Amino acid sequence: MLSKFIPFFAANAIPMTSNYNVLDMLTSPSQIASWNTQKLPSDQVSVENGSILCNSERYSLIIDPQLQGVTWLKERSKEDNLQVTRLSNPKIISTLELSIENGTPVMIENLDNSIDAVIQPVYSRAVIKKGRNKYIKMGDKELSLNPKFNLFLHTKLSNPHYPPEIQAECTLINFTVTESGLEDQLLDLVVLKERPDLAAQSVELIKQQNQFKITLSELEADLL
Repeated sequence: MLSKFIPFFAANAIPMTSNYNVLDMLTSPSQIASWNTQKLPSDQVSVENGSILCNSERYSLIIDPQLQGVTWLKERSKEDNLQVTRLSNPKIISTLELSIENGTPVMIENLDNSIDAVIQPVYSRAVIKKGRNKYIKMGDKELSLNPKFNLFLHTKLSNPHYPPEIQAECTLINFTVTESGLEDQLLDLVVLKERPDLAAQSVELIKQQNQFKITLSELEADLL
């Protein structure tokens, strides 16, 4: 999409930042460093996937054969009381119902090529508005939708074949390790093993940079 916007901006003399990077808008170096400590691989693809997952309005459908994304997500959502379940679990409906109303995230892991239609109203965000309140109807129940609720669908299949409507209703995120991504991960491991002092220095510089930005923002707010 950016490959179309950038030539359009240039042709119409619309001002824009040179060497623009979408990640600079979606996240920050300190947040990426925090994700890395939560076991997200530090390669570019993984960071981009993490940014999409954290900023998407729709619920996520995660393709993750190596389980790197799911490992990070479980660590990241630990404090939010992430509920991990499977379609084969007989209590999956009650887990979803409680989570929707209480605002706790749910991960349905190890999906095959088919997804039970009973959870379709949830992943498609079939929301019913009544005044200021929002509800999701599952079966014969209308569940009050807590705004903190989130749903993550996960499959270990490297090339799943889901119906088009599922891919249209969810944010598709592919955590499959690429060749360049694996190179970046191995490089980080080598640096961490051979020069842990440089790795620690990098983390410290990111923290200082983030603190400087916060201080600068506070000064600008005071001046205004």
